[in-house]
Amino acid sequence: MNQQEPAAMDDEVAEQAAHWFLCNREGDLSAAQRAGFMAWMKGSPEHVRAYLHALHLHRQVGAAMTVHPQEQGSRAVLPMLPATAKVVPLFAASVPAPRAVVATPTRRPLWRRVAAVACGLLLVAGLLPWLMPREQMLVAGHGQLREVVLADQTQVRLNADSRLRVTIGWFSRRVELLQGEATFDIAADRRPFEVRVGDLQIRDIGTVFDVSRRLQSTRIGVVSGQVEVWTAGDGQRRLAQLPAGRVVQVDHLSHAVQPLEIPMSMLLDWQQRRVSFRDERLDEVAAAFNRHNQVQVRVTDDVARAARLSGSLEAHRVAALQAFLQRDARFVIRREQDTVWVSSR
Repeated sequence: MNQQEPAAMDDEVAEQAAHWFLCNREGDLSAAQRAGFMAWMKGSPEHVRAYLHALHLHRQVGAAMTVHPQEQGSRAVLPMLPATAKVVPLFAASVPAPRAVVATPTRRPLWRRVAAVACGLLLVAGLLPWLMPREQMLVAGHGQLREVVLADQTQVRLNADSRLRVTIGWFSRRVELLQGEATFDIAADRRPFEVRVGDLQIRDIGTVFDVSRRLQSTRIGVVSGQVEVWTAGDGQRRLAQLPAGRVVQVDHLSHAVQPLEIPMSMLLDWQQRRVSFRDERLDEVAAAFNRHNQVQVRVTDDVARAARLSGSLEAHRVAALQAFLQRDARFVIRREQDTVWVSSR
């Protein structure tokens, strides 16, 4: 039973290829037909091979049905009989005895071969943009939150000041978080989904997860499912496998993986335009606020940058952050136009 299934599938694909070939041959396709044809072609490499095979068969049949000049000449040798003649003389002197004909292979004229090659090249050139991976850049501007649905139906939410490079091909789905933070709700698909952050790879195993590219580390939180975290490039090694509910940060230099005790609701507070932080460095907190505001927070020294803070504030309220820091005896705060300067005491 199982041995017959591939053959049945091949017949079905061949019928589909013949259908689309006839549609293209009969004239221009409508917009809906073009979309259906390209969706079918992108569905599987077998569809492309089946369509090219249908085109090849059409050329072969057309060549076989063409009457060559040599064949026309041989037909002219036969005598023309009057319409009333019912008997052909067996030894008619006007009809020479047939000579043995040596079959010689016929070659298609050069122009036909050139045309066939040209058709093949045009078809491949037309399909190449659909076969090659397509790259796009997603950007959320300063103070902007953005939601995007990718070509594979994966949903992406971008935090402010974030940039994401997306490459989706027939066999893989890859994105690179160049800046900022994003949450991914991965669509089910046979192709693997991979997020790269610097020299880290985050491989999806069917999940929803959040990735934040920070100053000293990358923070990864898994909402559902699980992900694997690997180093990229030569000598890849797995750093962690994270189930739902886990949050870690991976150091950019040492690749050390540190678990974080952060509730998932706090991790995703940025989607509600809040900056929530638990035992966070001040420079990371300042960077989170700076994504959303024209007034920028600048930390002047290493002691202040490394100071740890916990809290939750609305992202656009820099004045609330300034008041929060002024109540902390470790810092000296001063405001100059569109800049809040923070230094250690």
